[in-house]
Amino acid sequence: MFDEIILINNDKYGAAELKKLYQGFTLKGFIIAVTFHLALIAAYMLITYFNEAKAKDIPKGRDPVIIVEFDETPPPIDDKEIPPIKEEIANKVKDLASLQPEPVKKEVADDVVLKTQDELNEINTSTSREGDSLVLADNTNIKIDTKLGDKIDKEIKEPVKDIYNIIEVEVAPECTNLHQIRSEVNYPPRAIEIGLEGRVTVRVLVGPDGSVVKVGAVSGNKIFHDEVRDKALELVFTPGLQNNKPVKVWVTVPFSFKLK
Repeated sequence: MFDEIILINNDKYGAAELKKLYQGFTLKGFIIAVTFHLALIAAYMLITYFNEAKAKDIPKGRDPVIIVEFDETPPPIDDKEIPPIKEEIANKVKDLASLQPEPVKKEVADDVVLKTQDELNEINTSTSREGDSLVLADNTNIKIDTKLGDKIDKEIKEPVKDIYNIIEVEVAPECTNLHQIRSEVNYPPRAIEIGLEGRVTVRVLVGPDGSVVKVGAVSGNKIFHDEVRDKALELVFTPGLQNNKPVKVWVTVPFSFKLK
């Protein structure tokens, strides 16, 4: 086979030489294309880097600063608006002067005469059973009743007490008919039906004459309370004594309820 002859720019090339030439142009074009793309990528990366650097310099989360310019020169002062300061100060000085004490005249000061120590020693006081007396330097006798003051002090310190407890009196009341009243107590029918027994105590206020003035609290089963209150009013006591005087005294009396 004969190699084909191609004429390019008046140059004769064979098929093998033409193939090598084509491959050389292809390689150069590929290198140029790759270089161009790399240059574009590098330029893009540089632009992106500079933009990010600028973005970092800008502070985040802050409000924009607003600068307001104003004129620092104050407005002109009107002389008519200024109050009369001198007149007010003068009035205040006059008021303070009125508060200063006036000097006492010598004639008035001489009227006050103080007693000497010898004159004070001549003042005598005397006491008696009827009361104290005070004798002044001019022989004026003033009687002072000290007993009345002592009585008032005693009454305040020892208030009068109308009602006493049994442990507070000197002589306690004693019941004279307790056995008789207990024998007359009626057993409640309801308690008999249910077979109920018990012990009940009642507080009674014994008067100065020994009679029951008031019935107080009752303890124990409530089924016996009414009967105990009725019988407690019939109790008779000897009077309780305090300072050898009959007084009112609270006394506790027991009652027992038992079925035969």
